[in-house]
Amino acid sequence: MKRLIISVIALLLCCSIGWAQSGAPGRITVSAARIGPNLLLTAEIPAVAVADTTSAANTRLQTLAVALRDVTRAFVLPEAAGCEVSEADVIRNFGDSGSRPGISAGWEFICASPDEIQAIGVTLFSLLGVESVDALTFPGGQRVIFANNPVLPL
Repeated sequence: MKRLIISVIALLLCCSIGWAQSGAPGRITVSAARIGPNLLLTAEIPAVAVADTTSAANTRLQTLAVALRDVTRAFVLPEAAGCEVSEADVIRNFGDSGSRPGISAGWEFICASPDEIQAIGVTLFSLLGVESVDALTFPGGQRVIFANNPVLPL
C-alpha cells in the first residue's frame, strides 16, 4: 500500500508540475487522490502568485508556510469521513538548485469512511488573493476551482 501511495504522490507532483509549466506562470495548483482509506492532498504555491516583488513574496511565503501547517487553512473535509492527518509537510522553496521559489505542501489522511468524501472544500482562497486555482484529481483529471465556488469534487 505504501508503494501505491508513493507512486500516486509522485504522479500528482509530476502532473501538477507539468501542467503548471505548460500553463500561465504563477498559477497555484492543488492535487487530490483517494486510495482506499488514504486521502492525499498537495498544494503548490509559486512566489509570483503571492506578490509582485521578491522581498514581498519572501515575507508572504513565510506567513503562508506557517499558516499551512494547519491543513484546515487550506482544505475542509467532510466530518462524516472521519479523516485524521497521518503525515504533513510544508516545504519552503527558495529557488535554488533549479527549483522555483514558492511553497510545496502535502498532507496524507487516513479516513475511517473514505466513501463519504465526494468533495473537498478549498479554503486556500482565504489566504491568497486569487480568483482561481488549478486542480488535479486522481482519478478524475484537471479542472479550475473558483473562489466563488471553492469545492473540489472527487
